[in-house]
Amino acid sequence: MHEARRIIGLELAGAKNQKTSLAVLEFYPKEKKTFLLDIFDKIGGHENETSDEALLEIIQEMSSGVTRIGVNVPLGLPPCITCTRKHCPHPKNCTVPAVKWMRNQARKTAHALGTSVREFTPYTQRPVELWMRYHILNHLPPHGRFEIDETLGGNRAPLTARMSFLKRHLNQFPLVEVWPKLSATLLCIELGIPKRILNTYRHLEHGIDSREDILSELTSRNEIFIYERDLRKLAQSLTAFDAFLCAYTALLADRGVCVPTPKGFPKASGWVQFPVLAEQNQGFGEED
Repeated sequence: MHEARRIIGLELAGAKNQKTSLAVLEFYPKEKKTFLLDIFDKIGGHENETSDEALLEIIQEMSSGVTRIGVNVPLGLPPCITCTRKHCPHPKNCTVPAVKWMRNQARKTAHALGTSVREFTPYTQRPVELWMRYHILNHLPPHGRFEIDETLGGNRAPLTARMSFLKRHLNQFPLVEVWPKLSATLLCIELGIPKRILNTYRHLEHGIDSREDILSELTSRNEIFIYERDLRKLAQSLTAFDAFLCAYTALLADRGVCVPTPKGFPKASGWVQFPVLAEQNQGFGEED
């Protein structure tokens, strides 16, 4: 086979637990075939090694030929946190491009809906979170929608901080942000997977069977080779499954089949990669 591209998917959890997972894919462009090379589940620290050191060591071991790493947590900070201006104007007068864009989007959305919209906070949110809420999630079927975790909200803030640290050690790799829940929803729609499976794939009791169904359909339709033992491992661990989704979405981004940023979007503020659907939702990357 011709030279492969290696893609890593990282499902990052807290540094003090062992819930971080890593999935490694290899894609052969000429043959258009993808192989699951390895899975690392429950990555944590040991006696003489911190969890960050253990994770970075694994990434370094798998780094040969890596063209992209997909991660499940924010890769940037909200605009107010990175702002270096000495004086902060009234939010209505702020000219920072990302904040100005958020303000305009909130106004346009309120006008389109004919009602007020949830107040945005540029010190906890990024522009991409507003865009996803009002232009992506409301295009999904109700059973595929989910609540967005803000970059510096209570659930995401510690992970955002950890990723900010890890980025300094991964600056040689192209990093892309992925939301596994969004990728799973879009892939299930694309594959025609029943609503029941999408509703239960994250459940503790019925999730294993549902994840196995999704993986079986995805591998049979998209020429992905996964050994049976690895397929079971992905199905049994939700974090490993999400790491696989991060890797697969990063692969789609590497192949240029993810939704682009909308016209006028402040790209420097950060974007999330998610799959383009073949027939519907082609307007995801366009300005209203």
